[in-house]
Amino acid sequence: MIYAGQGAAAAMDIIQSFGKGTISKAIMPLPGTQAYQGAWQDTIKAAEEANDPGRFTAFIGYEWTSNTGGNNLHRNVIFRDDASRASTVEPFTTMKPLGSDNPVDLWKWMASYEQKTGGKVLAIAHNGNLSNGLMFPTEEAFGKPVDRAYAETRARWERLYETTQTKGDGESHPFLSPNDEFANFEKWDKGNLDGSAAKSKDMLQFEYARSALKSGLALERKLGVNPFKFGLIGSSDAHTGLAAMEEDNFFGKTTPQEPSPERMTKTFFDNPATGVKVMDWEVSASGFAAVWATDNTRAAFVRCDAAT
Repeated sequence: MIYAGQGAAAAMDIIQSFGKGTISKAIMPLPGTQAYQGAWQDTIKAAEEANDPGRFTAFIGYEWTSNTGGNNLHRNVIFRDDASRASTVEPFTTMKPLGSDNPVDLWKWMASYEQKTGGKVLAIAHNGNLSNGLMFPTEEAFGKPVDRAYAETRARWERLYETTQTKGDGESHPFLSPNDEFANFEKWDKGNLDGSAAKSKDMLQFEYARSALKSGLALERKLGVNPFKFGLIGSSDAHTGLAAMEEDNFFGKTTPQEPSPERMTKTFFDNPATGVKVMDWEVSASGFAAVWATDNTRAAFVRCDAAT
């Protein structure tokens, strides 16, 4: 498909197959393989080469891509360490039996990393608006109750939430905030990540940051701990390698959304079975994330997190 010029369709096929659990192992690198190790070492090398303390801070990280059933539970895992620690592990996969699609198991992996290396790591969840009601649970998560242990663990590892990016704003929704005209800004509320399941209104309160903050307060009264006491950031989520995110100079999330005469007519994804369709023009320029630190180093980022 790629050789035939159908790279975008191939990428969507991979995403949908991955969500269904039918992706071919021939193209899915797993921990312990040369491809997996090589990709991770290349990522670390790129961050180390770009990192220039005092001028530009580059963090080592990866995306943990939980997407079972097309429901987005992605986390960006950011290391506050250099290659000496990060290179001693491999990213935690969602593929069983070597990994898990459950965020609780990701947090266990993060705890193990810190215990073994003395390092520091952070998880930033994003695109709850494409989770179909799973991002901010209040009663049950993956078949287990949302209890004090869950609340303490989530609060420990997820201090930030990425509340806006190219795949729709995630702060609030008109159904949840009917008196806030900004809640209708660049929303994606048609379905989950690959369009395999349509959205229903009962899902919305468990998908957006503003309602999660309120749910967290209610859970704190019940459990004594607030699992959703997080800071907010925005990010580009661009996969082009470009920083062209201004509204009048937006080069898209991926290469198919780059400026072209067809940008207004092409689809980002279209699932005829569910009727969920998102156009390329609905992919938004979104935001940036930033940390204000006088010395502009990875160590400063650790201090900023400790102060929140």
